[in-house]
Amino acid sequence: MNSTSEKSEQPALQALDPQKEEEHWILQVLQWLTYAGVFVLIAIGIKSILSEHLRHGYILFVFALLMMLNLVILHRTGSGNTFLRIFIGIVAALFIYLVATGGESNTGPLWFYVFPPLIFYMLGLRQGLVVMTSCLLVIAVIFKFPELPFVITEYNPDFQLRFLTSMTFVTVFSYILDFSRRRARNDLIDLAERYDLASRTDELTRLSNRRDMRNRLDTEYYRFKRHGHHFSVVLMDIDHFKRINDGYGHDAGDEVLKDFAKLLKEHSRHLDVISRWGGEEFLILLPETSLVQALALAERLRFAVESAEFSYQSMLIPVTMSAGVCSISQFESIEGLLRQTDINLYEAKMKGRNRIVPMVKSTSRPEEHDSESV
Repeated sequence: MNSTSEKSEQPALQALDPQKEEEHWILQVLQWLTYAGVFVLIAIGIKSILSEHLRHGYILFVFALLMMLNLVILHRTGSGNTFLRIFIGIVAALFIYLVATGGESNTGPLWFYVFPPLIFYMLGLRQGLVVMTSCLLVIAVIFKFPELPFVITEYNPDFQLRFLTSMTFVTVFSYILDFSRRRARNDLIDLAERYDLASRTDELTRLSNRRDMRNRLDTEYYRFKRHGHHFSVVLMDIDHFKRINDGYGHDAGDEVLKDFAKLLKEHSRHLDVISRWGGEEFLILLPETSLVQALALAERLRFAVESAEFSYQSMLIPVTMSAGVCSISQFESIEGLLRQTDINLYEAKMKGRNRIVPMVKSTSRPEEHDSESV
């Protein structure tokens, strides 16, 4: 098989996990901010040197160099978490430096206003609140104790009060906005997941529906063509289901369908996929299962259905099933597999119902078949 045909058989890739997708987007934003920050730092650093603020200019160059080194670490290690932590540490140190030194003409603290929304967006609510609270405490210490060795400027009391008050307001406002954004995002994700589940689930039996089963069959067929993992299918039909609806009522028919679906789940493995194929027909996909093993499972299900007591409002309802079984090893396509399975089911009904086609060797105790081997 050539690579082109393999690609055509491969099922469409599912969308990225929302959490992973957001982390990927945050990483992209961080890289853009890093490039923008390096440009701004170099530009202001050059301006400071030309204004004869040499020390300030060189320190800004150092911060720009640290940001570039962080990008190099990201490209070499591929660790987004490490890149994020270093980025936040560099930015926090830069802003504390600007507050402690005043920057040029004591305007350094004004850059701090961009920090709260950035922090909450990058780190989330809890970690963002911890970082912002820590930074505000450090700034309050700088304002309160201008004689500290690393503090080389002093602000008047009115500026200190207004700056801390406004920064607290910006922090709280950023927290509320990010909280609202995250809640709206989570609500949208939950809604999308519910719609996706509803589109893949039969409303009455809560099993996979025909659409979901077709996708699963395509995926399993790709695994078979690519890696040789065999699988089989069992197509079942509740015998004389119309008589149940006519004799006991449609509510009783619905109850039989639900109980039948429950019985199928009880007698199947976790990796098996059970679907309501349509009406009273059910299809089971059996990964890693040969035809002989699938026949054993189908016979066990037939016996379990025949032996079970289906009832509705204290009325016992006799229920049996017929089934057609096929393995993918006999066919070249999903369509061929399903077509033959349907033919086998039709033959089982024509031969008197309550039977499996191909025929299973009769045993006195169907439960002797090892369920784990199917």
